[in-house]
Formats: sequence, structure tokens, C-alpha cells
Amino acid sequence: MIFRVKICGVRLHSDIEAVAAAGGDAIGLNFFPPSIRYVDPDDPRTQELSAAAAGLGLFRVGVFVNEAPARIAEIADVVGLDAIQLHGDETVESASQVSGRKLRAIKLPTGPLTVSQIDAASRLWIEAGYHVLFDADAGAAHGGSGKTLDWNAIAAWASLNPSVAWTLAGGLTPDNLSDAIQASSATSVDTASGVESPKGTKSSELIQAFCSVGQ
Repeated sequence: MIFRVKICGVRLHSDIEAVAAAGGDAIGLNFFPPSIRYVDPDDPRTQELSAAAAGLGLFRVGVFVNEAPARIAEIADVVGLDAIQLHGDETVESASQVSGRKLRAIKLPTGPLTVSQIDAASRLWIEAGYHVLFDADAGAAHGGSGKTLDWNAIAAWASLNPSVAWTLAGGLTPDNLSDAIQASSATSVDTASGVESPKGTKSSELIQAFCSVGQ
């Protein structure tokens, strides 16, 4: 397990301070320009934000969508990242050019799922050594949909794959997180929109509530 509780899409120093104060152990920095949570990797303020997160003991994950491997490496070096999260349409072959600790978002449809569906979507990435993150398919938005997954199906899949490191995402909020953990057996959770009010703006109160449940 890379982290227990990750708050994704942080943009401000107040966001990372809230995560650290609440007991979260990881943050996600979004480097997908169309996202409302995008931070510019070439902006010194982003680099300062990452350094401040490291100073607070937070694990820093960079979120990328269909980015060139060379550019990912450049951003990771300039900003300072502990892991890379691939959240686009990358293939295992193209992603092999990315170095360092890596997570792969496995985008699953909402509604009932089968173990075979989950396995088919994730198997190649697991065999390639990735930590997998199960998220709801948000189409061109590539995450942050607020939609939840079939937690019971994920639990059934996880019971057959006890050695696989994975994280649950997809519509998690302080209100549904306890049920999600109980139903899915997740030991690692991730949210972006679930701790925002309004959308795109992190709420320290919601971060506190989410982390309290997730720890």
C-alpha cells in the first residue's frame, strides 16, 4: 500500500495543511490542463506547494493524462513527485517508458460489475507492477465524476487477489466512505470532488471528515 488516504486535486497551501492536520498521508497534483483542478508544473507556486507538502510528510502523486513520458519525467523532476499516476488512455507498452513508482487508474463502468470485468481491466497493469486505483469512468473528463463503483464486486475481486496493492476511488465522500470501506474491503482510498464545496474548491471541514473515516 502506497498510502492510506489521498486527497487529489489540491491547489492551495491551505489544502495541504488541511490534509496534514486531518491525518491524510497523500496528495494528488493534477497536471491535466482541461481539469478544474489543474496546477501548472512550470509555475513556481506549484513547485512551492509540492515542497511544502513534502515538508508536512505527505506523499506526492502527480496525475497525468496521455502525457509524453519525457514530459512526465521533466515535471516529476521540476515539481518533486513521489509517484506518477496515469489516468488517461495510456497502454502498458507506452507507460513502460515512465520511470519511478507508478499507479494506474482503472476506469470501470458504474452499475453492477463482475470479477472478470475488473480482472480484465486491471490484469496487464498488475502484472507490469503497477499499484491500481479503481475509479469510475468519467469519459473525456478522466476522473472527478462523483460517481461510485460496485463496491461488493471489488471486494469479491480483492478476495481473489490478496497480494495486489489497490486503492478505491470513484465518488467517495465523508458520508459514504464508511460504507464503501466496509463493502469493498479497501485499505487505501482516494477522493477529489468528495471533499469540495463548491466543485473545484477544497473544504477543510470535508477533508477532516473524510480523513477521520479513512484512517
